Amino acid sequence: MSRQHTQVTIPDTEMRTLSSSYIDQEYNILVALPPGYVDSDKMYPTLYTTDADLIFGAITQITRLLRIGQEVPELVIVGIGYPVHWTQTQPYRERDYVPTGWLRDPRSGEAESFLQFIREDLIPWVASEYRVDSEDRCYAGHSLGGLFGVYVLLYQPDTFSRYLIGSPWMVQDDPEAFKWESDYAASHSDLPARVFLAAGSLEPESVVANTRRMSEALQDRGYDSLQLTSRIFEGQTHASVIPYVLTGLNLVYK
Repeated sequence: MSRQHTQVTIPDTEMRTLSSSYIDQEYNILVALPPGYVDSDKMYPTLYTTDADLIFGAITQITRLLRIGQEVPELVIVGIGYPVHWTQTQPYRERDYVPTGWLRDPRSGEAESFLQFIREDLIPWVASEYRVDSEDRCYAGHSLGGLFGVYVLLYQPDTFSRYLIGSPWMVQDDPEAFKWESDYAASHSDLPARVFLAAGSLEPESVVANTRRMSEALQDRGYDSLQLTSRIFEGQTHASVIPYVLTGLNLVYK
């Protein structure tokens, strides 16, 4: 006997589609609106997240829990996803989140084009469709999404004013990311951003070591406008650390 049940959805969320001008891809754009959005005329800060197929639900609900305690403002949350089942997203992630030459897979290396999509297509589209504060954008990404967050921070940091960077996938002994850091420092005297950078202690040793190393490198520059908090969460793996990283939102919104 078949049984019909009501499908469960996240309240006040919707999915739209947006094609990129820089990558041959139509993206699923998931949007979570704050309570009262429809009946207000307020302008809201935005929180953009990659890996929406995996973490959009978690980041939306954790953000709403933090909001109950007044630890973060009301946010419009924008998740970037793909029109495939979540188990099939890895090739797309490697293409979009990984800078040129990072992986041997020829499908990877389009992070520059993906960043252009975010800056030139997605952010203006969100501003045209929703009431958002153009001066207050936050980025959240984990793993390869965390690597992409480091890339954006060191190449075009004005894309966002706040960064939540979890477990950036820096697994080489001498990752290219430290060249990005030194190149940025060579041509800039400041880095205006609020950054939470974190990993779990049970992740691959190189991820933990390079997360610490990146934090130390940025702190040592003495940038006046950089507000950086770094954590290594004891006993947490690459997957289990995700909710711990997401709770760092209250730190980038202090």
